[in-house]
Amino acid sequence: MTDRRAAEIMYPNQEGDWQIELRQRPIAHRGHAFLALVHKGQIVSELHGFGHSRHTDKRQMLATDGAHLRGTESNPDTLGDTKSVGVVKSGSREEIEKIWAKGAEAASAITERDLDYKAYDPSYELGTDGGQIQNSNSVAYTIAKAMGVEAAADRVLKEQDESRRFSGWKRDLLDPKYKRYVAPPVFPVRDAP
Repeated sequence: MTDRRAAEIMYPNQEGDWQIELRQRPIAHRGHAFLALVHKGQIVSELHGFGHSRHTDKRQMLATDGAHLRGTESNPDTLGDTKSVGVVKSGSREEIEKIWAKGAEAASAITERDLDYKAYDPSYELGTDGGQIQNSNSVAYTIAKAMGVEAAADRVLKEQDESRRFSGWKRDLLDPKYKRYVAPPVFPVRDAP
């Protein structure tokens, strides 16, 4: 058989069982978005954004304002109960692993930028873009953009009617024009009784 398209019709995507999924962990009426590398329905690896304490260097499950925002590659089940929002890319192992590597590089680059975490801005509840929110969802979007799957991620969010669940989405933390949030300094209390 010399016609590749005919072969693909007869033997569809034999190696297309590798996927990149946009996933979430629901947190009240919001959520933590992340990307997962999936093979035959099993999560192989995950790319997350997390806040880490600037004092103890430990990951914070609910990060505080000013924590160190980091991109992290981790083993599956980092968060426990998560669900798929949708598949943003599928293909052969080789193709998907190349795309995944771009995401892992972006996660490292985000960590190197030493960004301050900002989880919440009340204006987001009023329908705005959330002012200076810079959080785990911003990391997920930036990683998706580095992989070239942000349009697919936006599409699955819209299809699932989840676009407003992820505050901080649509912020490219690696864009040279990105105006980063800087947390106000924390001063120690020295005169408390």
